[in-house]
Amino acid sequence: MSDIIFLAASYGTGHIKVALALQSAISRENPGVETKVIDFIELVDPYLNEISQWVFIKILKYYPSLWGRFFKRTENVDIGSFQHNLFNTLGSSKLVDLLKEENPKVIVCTYPVQVGVLSRLKRLGITDIPIVSVVTDIAVHSFWLHPYVDLYIVANDMAKDILISKGVPTYKIADTGIPIDPKFAEPFHKDSAYELFGLRKDIPVVSAMMGGYGLESKLIEVIDALSEIDQPFQGIIVTGRNERLKKMLTEKVRGRDNIKVFGYINNIRELIGISDILITKAGAVTISEALAMETPMILYGVIPGHEEENAQFLLKNEAALVSYNKFELEENIKFLFTNKNIVERIKSIERRLKRPGSAIDGARLILNLCDNSRPVLYTDKK
Repeated sequence: MSDIIFLAASYGTGHIKVALALQSAISRENPGVETKVIDFIELVDPYLNEISQWVFIKILKYYPSLWGRFFKRTENVDIGSFQHNLFNTLGSSKLVDLLKEENPKVIVCTYPVQVGVLSRLKRLGITDIPIVSVVTDIAVHSFWLHPYVDLYIVANDMAKDILISKGVPTYKIADTGIPIDPKFAEPFHKDSAYELFGLRKDIPVVSAMMGGYGLESKLIEVIDALSEIDQPFQGIIVTGRNERLKKMLTEKVRGRDNIKVFGYINNIRELIGISDILITKAGAVTISEALAMETPMILYGVIPGHEEENAQFLLKNEAALVSYNKFELEENIKFLFTNKNIVERIKSIERRLKRPGSAIDGARLILNLCDNSRPVLYTDKK
């Protein structure tokens, strides 16, 4: 039995990372609370999980504009519309069985589909368990919104205002920031981080990561752009769990001693913390991590839809640069290398936007829900 169940999904890495960050924070705040992270789509049907991930990645890789159009057309549909309720019965029986088996005090959702399924079960009187909807992007898509949610955890004031404009009571909204690993709020020791990656402190570090979407071509273009940089730098390319890509890129940088290729790493905070420039898509979790470490970002390979809105938030606040091809990427890297005043300005903006303690703040609110029938009002301590 578990006191708190996290229902996540494996479309990319962000939804799972947010659940794990909150789980870690809850363990720190109250070690006696039992928690469990479950991949909801895997629970419903492992084959559905596998095939839907494959389809999703193929769409993002070959037809990203298709995903962008779907996102935009459904972004502001009314609660109760056909599009909004399309998935609300998915896996209902499996979820009811899980609730009976685990008897949790709170359900925390880091992916929108299960929010709708749980809200429907509450409407039907099948359960009255408090639901927490943790929005894992900077903007709020309509699929996150359901009438029986007890608490929304969102990225910032902008997201909070969107929810209020759609009729969500203020007391149900906590703009804690997107939850990231609690380690991001701890003191950071740069010297040991340089040693961890075998890097020198006196030469700038440029790191690149593209999340879990298999965007091989973008990392190849990053290496092409880095190969045109004349001044000394140290490059770190992260391929995640894609061993084939790691092998291919390792071969591509052969002879370039200043560029290293890594697969999956557990030291994201350390890598971002020593990076003078981070090249990344506009995934909300990576953005939040970079803001926490005050690391200047160049956005590259931004996916239409949710990531476009994440990128727009950063660009509106002048907290990042964006490149649309490898030639622009090369120029932006050179620009940041040669304009230290711009770098310092970006860092000062990131300092204002960052929420390193987001997971701890979210964990405290979730723990309050374990013993209260309604969430306490979130007080912003920024």
